[in-house]
Amino acid sequence: MNQLSTVNQVTVIDCAEPGVTPADALGPLVNDGVVVLRNVFPAASVDEVFARAKRYLAQPAIAGSPGYYKIDHPKKLLDPCVLGGPVYDLLLDERVINVAEKCLGSECVMAEMNLKYDAPVKYSYFAHHTDFWAGWQKKENSKPVLTEEDLRQPIGIGGAIYLHETHEGAFCYCLGSHKRVVKLGQQDLSKVPEPERSAILARRVRIDGKKGDLVLFDDRGYHGPDQPSTKERTVILIDYYKIATFGRRIVTPYAVWVTDIVRLTPRQLKVLGVGAESWGDQWTTLHAKFSRNPLHRWIARAIERAYLHRHLRATLRAWLRR
Repeated sequence: MNQLSTVNQVTVIDCAEPGVTPADALGPLVNDGVVVLRNVFPAASVDEVFARAKRYLAQPAIAGSPGYYKIDHPKKLLDPCVLGGPVYDLLLDERVINVAEKCLGSECVMAEMNLKYDAPVKYSYFAHHTDFWAGWQKKENSKPVLTEEDLRQPIGIGGAIYLHETHEGAFCYCLGSHKRVVKLGQQDLSKVPEPERSAILARRVRIDGKKGDLVLFDDRGYHGPDQPSTKERTVILIDYYKIATFGRRIVTPYAVWVTDIVRLTPRQLKVLGVGAESWGDQWTTLHAKFSRNPLHRWIARAIERAYLHRHLRATLRAWLRR
């Protein structure tokens, strides 16, 4: 294998180099908790996905029109499956699935995924955190409830796909923190007592990346975006869960177009969650979070009355004809 490069102390596996394959990512992923795969996706697919994403990110989804949804001010979110076609070259590359499953020691399922746009802000709104801790459960009264023993092995592999060159605002990871069993109440890094917090932060790295780079990371480690930031960031976030721990469960079903199903292999469909159980439904997903916003009922009323003038005019004409 050729000598591998690094970006801010993180190993970069450049699949365009002779003799380098995505399988080479396994060692750094296990040891450091994070690795970068470069030139793993077709450039044309990355370009097309970004072009389609920009169209969706230009307007919110209102009354069935395609667009983004929001859960706070600086952030726009999108189910990447609505982009269709080439997005599956990024989401379900079987070589990447191989790396995830070898690291997990189990088959995996794509438990959740989102396309995420972060606007520039002068404050931090998404703290560095770990996805799993002792006592974790996806929902109240749901299974499994993670134990310390569960957390001694990888149980989830996350990914961040950069849709444009990204520096300021990029994904950050605390190297080696995936080897620490996180206790309840310490899932946010700010809650970890000193001096351990400072020791973890000392190994925090920002992972600058090129368009199309995939950052793979162990979900048990502390991670989050580089904030505050004066730059925009657009990424696709994915998460492979270990079936041996969680079963074949996903957070909520994805809106896969019937025209795209034919391009997916049986293995890709299985990883995507075909036939899997779901932790939630369309009313509990992030997509529905705006329904709890005070503005929701006023916007809903405006939409309900959007064509009222046409209705009244047609009613008046019908009355006059009689």
